[in-house]
Amino acid sequence: MRVRIDPTGAGSTYEPGAEPGRAGAEEGYVLGLVLLVLLVVAMMSATLAMAIAVNQQHVRRDRAYTQSLAVAEAGLNQYLWMVASGASGEANNFAIPGNAGPDPNTQTITLSDPYDGSAKGTYTLEVTPPSQSDSRVAVTVTGQAASTEDAPRTVRAHVGRPAFSEYVLLVDDDVYIGGPADRVWHGKTHSNTGIRIETANITDGVSSAQAQYDTGYAGTKPGVWSQYLPSNDPSKALWHFPVPPIDFNTVTSDFARLSGLATGGANLPYVDPTAPARAHGWYIKLLPNAFYQVARVTDELESKTYSNGSRQGGYLTYDPLGAAIRYPDKGVIYANDNVWVEGTNLNGRLTIASSGQLNPPGQRDATSIHVVGDLTYSAANGTVAVGLIAQNNVEIPMYAPYMKGGPLSTMDMDIDAAMIAQQGREYVNYDTFGSSSQWGPRRDMLTIFGSVSTKGTPVRMAQSSNGSDYAGFLRGTNTYDSYLLHNPPPYFPTVGSYQILDWVELPNTQSVAP
Repeated sequence: MRVRIDPTGAGSTYEPGAEPGRAGAEEGYVLGLVLLVLLVVAMMSATLAMAIAVNQQHVRRDRAYTQSLAVAEAGLNQYLWMVASGASGEANNFAIPGNAGPDPNTQTITLSDPYDGSAKGTYTLEVTPPSQSDSRVAVTVTGQAASTEDAPRTVRAHVGRPAFSEYVLLVDDDVYIGGPADRVWHGKTHSNTGIRIETANITDGVSSAQAQYDTGYAGTKPGVWSQYLPSNDPSKALWHFPVPPIDFNTVTSDFARLSGLATGGANLPYVDPTAPARAHGWYIKLLPNAFYQVARVTDELESKTYSNGSRQGGYLTYDPLGAAIRYPDKGVIYANDNVWVEGTNLNGRLTIASSGQLNPPGQRDATSIHVVGDLTYSAANGTVAVGLIAQNNVEIPMYAPYMKGGPLSTMDMDIDAAMIAQQGREYVNYDTFGSSSQWGPRRDMLTIFGSVSTKGTPVRMAQSSNGSDYAGFLRGTNTYDSYLLHNPPPYFPTVGSYQILDWVELPNTQSVAP
């Protein structure tokens, strides 16, 4: 209702439909609505601004997080260059070159842009040199990008060179890997000359450094070939030739290094023989729990006709065994003479090297290692490894496995080891003189778990033309110990150049403090 006051004083006039106070209420309602809208807009703006700020912070952090990983990887590659160039190596215990800090194996380095010199971040290197338990160089790198965000990333890698133990069989000469087609032959195989292979049960590459070679008995053949496997056998996809050769002469310098690592009683001297024609050297009995015993060898006989109780195929004599000794700190035993070795249920990691190249004139200068009995690990999980490095041959004698008991013809033998015959060959000794029915001694199964590197052609058995008579081991399996690829026995000889073997990112709790 609206009331109109007459200015002449005649009185008030009533106007229907005109209610007093309505306009003010409507104006207050609109103002409140506007304020509410403004408040909502302000809240939305604040929320949006906060979201943008948080998102920008996340973007900055994600960028710094990504850049920190790149900085850490750059530090890892920088150290790889250091060892590849020789600036960091065995001579300085893999110290970081130019490091003037208190710890030669730990340093923080600024990563600069190669074009404008601006700092891209910093990385802290921590290098762990090889040890008896791990033959690789361990490198931990924590990278931090040049950013206001604290977003470090840490990676750990192993740096090393491929070892001779990379192969289940590495041969400088030609080699014949016999069948049957399902015979187990698992691991990388290489010959610098040529390979005939009659088993299709392979899991890795079989390669030759030659495109073709003269077999002598079958004329010229491809670098890798088979006489009986079908032409379309799938295993042939793993045959590769020609490929670069492997130089066995690199092992020569390793003997001097191994001798220096084997200090004190672990460096066995040359043994003066009791008679010029008699065998001499060292018998090494490997024991469980990383212990061993040694004795001077006095005589040896190998004969397919010898039989005396549990002694079949010959015998070995030696002085009384010495006290049990723990494996050396460096994990290396060096003999300046021949070695005869055996042991079962072994623990720990050990390399046995046999070479006479450091002997004075007049003493034996080409020594061999004889595996006279089973040589087996307690576990096949990389914690146990035995390396046998012979300057000349790695031989399994006629009497092996020595004094195992039972008929020799039914005996099996197991060898878990990484073996190198640098100038000679790895072989089973036997006698094929006379009628094939008298060849011998005859044994049953030879199982090798590990790797074999041999200058000359390895021989495990000889079979007559009638297919039934043989000498050596009738059957055999070769399986590669995959742990030898990146973690061979202590100070095992290597080939090729340094490379990053593996790497993994670590949580920040394991970062390296600058």
